[in-house]
Amino acid sequence: MGAKHPQDLINKLGANKNEFILACSYLVRMGIVKRGGDAIRYIEHKNLTVEEIFEKYYIFKNNKDIVENE
Repeated sequence: MGAKHPQDLINKLGANKNEFILACSYLVRMGIVKRGGDAIRYIEHKNLTVEEIFEKYYIFKNNKDIVENE
């Protein structure tokens, strides 16, 4: 299946390591995956970009803040 090493996926996405790590942690925080390794496979399988994950996380975070404030 796809990338043999996370660095291969990082290069494929054209992201830097910090952005990639953040994107993986956001997927875990949103509850989409349980671990970082699952996040790597999820990104690869869904052909997501780091920017798409950031956007989904900001929407998730805003919706969570709205619910907590009510």
